[in-house]
Order: sequence, then C-alpha cells, then structure tokens
Amino acid sequence: MEQLRMKISKILILFALLTITACDGLFDYSPYVIDYSGQNKSVNQKNIKKLFSQKIDDTTIIALTGDTHRFYDETVDFVKAVNKKSSVDLVIHVGDITDFGLPKQYEWANSILLKLSSPYFVVVGNHDLVGNGSTAYKEMFGAFNYSFIYDSLKFIFVNTNSREFKFSGNVPDINWLEAQLQPNDNFTNAVVIFHVPPMDGDFNSSLEQAFHNTLTRYNNVLFATHGHLHHYEIYKPYNDSISYINVYGVEHRKFNIIKITNNKFEIETCEF
Repeated sequence: MEQLRMKISKILILFALLTITACDGLFDYSPYVIDYSGQNKSVNQKNIKKLFSQKIDDTTIIALTGDTHRFYDETVDFVKAVNKKSSVDLVIHVGDITDFGLPKQYEWANSILLKLSSPYFVVVGNHDLVGNGSTAYKEMFGAFNYSFIYDSLKFIFVNTNSREFKFSGNVPDINWLEAQLQPNDNFTNAVVIFHVPPMDGDFNSSLEQAFHNTLTRYNNVLFATHGHLHHYEIYKPYNDSISYINVYGVEHRKFNIIKITNNKFEIETCEF
C-alpha cells in the first residue's frame, strides 16, 4: 500500500510540474497580455517624426507591401530588398501584419520591420483585429484612422474592416475621411490607404457609395491603395480618375515602388 501511495505522489508531482510548465507557455502567448514599450509602442507616430527629419526633394518614393501574416522569412527578405534602395522615402504596409491579432505576432512582425532603414506605416487589417488584436494594434501603432502631410502630399490611413465591427455603419468613418480630404493650403493631393477595398464582401456595402463619393468629391486623390486580396493589380473600379493599386502579398516575393513627381505617379514591380 505504501509503495502505491509513493507512486501516486510521484505521478501527482509530475503532473503539477507539467501543468506549471504548460501554463508558462500559455501565458506567453495569451491574447490578453499586451505589454509594449520602447520600439513597440506608438510606432506610427515615431515614424512620422523620422519621416519629417528627412530631406525633401522633388520626388517621393514609396515601397508598398502587405498581408505579411506569418510569412516571416519573406518579410525579412522584403526588408533586406527595400534597404538596398536608398532612395525610398517611406514604406507602407497595407494591413494584416498578423494572422490572428496575437500580441506576440505583433511583436514578431514589428521586430522585422524595425530593421527597415526608411520610416514605415501600417494600416490595420481584418486579421489584425482578431481576438484582442484591436487593443494590440492601438498600443503598438496608435489610432486606426490617421494622416500626415509630407511634401504637400497627404497620406490618409483609414480603417475599412467593416465586418470586424459588425457592419455597424461606423467603419469606415466617412465623416472623418471627408474632413481629411477637404482642401487647404497644406497639401495638393492625397493618397488614401486602407486594407479592405470597397467592392469586397468584408466592406459595409451600405457605405460603398458614400466612400466612393467622398474620394471623388474634391478631385484631389492621386490614387488609393489596399491589400486583403494578396495579388497585384492597378485598376479603376468606378471608371473615374482614381486608380486603385492592389498590393502584392509578401508571399509572392514581389513589392511595388511608386514614384510621385509633380502630382503624377509611376509604379514598378521589384522581385526579391
């Protein structure tokens, strides 16, 4: 009987140790633990300051990527390829920097993008909002909707992930977008960046026309760019003057470079 009690005690101790070890792992990947600091906090605002510290010339050059999800190796190689192009002024990520919105996935992805020589900006994607991802995004990058003006060009990042907000009618925020595009002396044209395109099923169809009308109202949108679909395409979905640039998902090992001069743009594709 004594030997049996000893065996049971050993089994219970082993089970307790395994439970503690497992719990350590679970807490490490908990979707509720968000403790960002330093380089993992207010990333977009820090990169705005970095961008403004750069010398401005007559051409603005943008590198575009998106939908990096868990394609970490490809993202590492993208960063290396962009860093070889010293003329790039800024990098834009069109959303889905994570796969499941996990805080650790945010950290892993940002640890790669931090190696970019140029300032980078991330718009929120639908995958970034899974679980507690909305809190993680705000802690790391800041507001879902934000903008800045660089060399008389206004960059407008707008949350279009309607499905993740239950098609409430508030996403995208049409009033905010309208206010951003109202002309003033500080900018001549605008680039509008979002993740889900307005003709997609994840976009609130009741807001599609209002979104389109807002983009065309002041005739000052140079182009719009988005992700979500993972393939490259430049197209005019409403047969008007606004070109939409659908950005390569990083898994294709391709990215786009856009050069803007005198309110006109040209686009090239780079492989890595």
